[in-house]
Amino acid sequence: MSFFFPASDFLSQHPKVAKQQGELRQPWTIPLDVDGKGQGYRQGVRLRPGLHVLIDDYTLQEDMLTSVGKKGDRPPHLGLEMSYMLSGHNHLEEVSANHNFLGAGWWEGFEQKTALWQVGDRILKFDIHLDATVFKSFLGDQLEMLPDSLSGVIQSSRPIQTHDCFWQVGTTTPGMKLAIHQMLHCPYQGVTRWMYWESKVLELLVLRLEEIKRPSPETAVKSILKSGDLDRIHYAREIVHKRLTNPPSLLELSRLVGLNDYKLKLGFKQVFGTTVFGDLKRYRLEQARRLLEERQISVKAAAAAVGYVNKGHFAAAFRKQFGIYPHEVNR
Repeated sequence: MSFFFPASDFLSQHPKVAKQQGELRQPWTIPLDVDGKGQGYRQGVRLRPGLHVLIDDYTLQEDMLTSVGKKGDRPPHLGLEMSYMLSGHNHLEEVSANHNFLGAGWWEGFEQKTALWQVGDRILKFDIHLDATVFKSFLGDQLEMLPDSLSGVIQSSRPIQTHDCFWQVGTTTPGMKLAIHQMLHCPYQGVTRWMYWESKVLELLVLRLEEIKRPSPETAVKSILKSGDLDRIHYAREIVHKRLTNPPSLLELSRLVGLNDYKLKLGFKQVFGTTVFGDLKRYRLEQARRLLEERQISVKAAAAAVGYVNKGHFAAAFRKQFGIYPHEVNR
């Protein structure tokens, strides 16, 4: 079953947040608790006029259909969006975990959209919205250094057709993950906090523009997956996540989902941007970090809970993933 969640109705229940959304450097949080069918939150902050950051973090107990906005809510304006799926699957834009998209074009208000979010997924999404004026201020007079497909949109003086907008999905690199992690665990307060966040937004923009010049090999690979194979790929990931302390071998996993090991390996890489066991390693470390943050258990206990036998190997992998050692969490 699924339930319908009109975002506009939910936002109307939080008038204080509606006011804070228009204020500079006033972070706001909306708890998501919809009749026991989902829990988590949405957070945001307006760093400067034309520059917003949004963070969604929630888990659903049932599938959710959500409607977002309608045409005419705001006048048309030219802008960019960078959206990073850190966990879960964005079915609206078809962006999976460890992937992101960069979109640019005219936003004619908030066009009515309906998205499906699936039960059990932890949705962790990090979005950056920039108006064209802010983006241009970062680039100065060097717009011509951008690919023609992007610079043409940014320099457009009027709304253009949807198919003329810039849109690119890419793999989220370790450098991008580290910048986001550093923002989410910023050690500063007050004005220096938001200066730090702006510096990291600029860093993410630099990293993302570099990826435009260097498209992921996945985009050049013709998909070998049939329509039913995609579900099997997602099922394979679900099995591995549920068995994180005792994962199946690749051959066993292939049998469980009904795909040969070659198609499973190639398809998994194409869908999730990493190998089966690369994804397992990332998931183990994310779960360990959650345990350390939420339960404040020992490093040894967190390592054991996610399947690491050697505490030293766990600490090294954790630092490589998040840029800090496990014992530094919550300091």
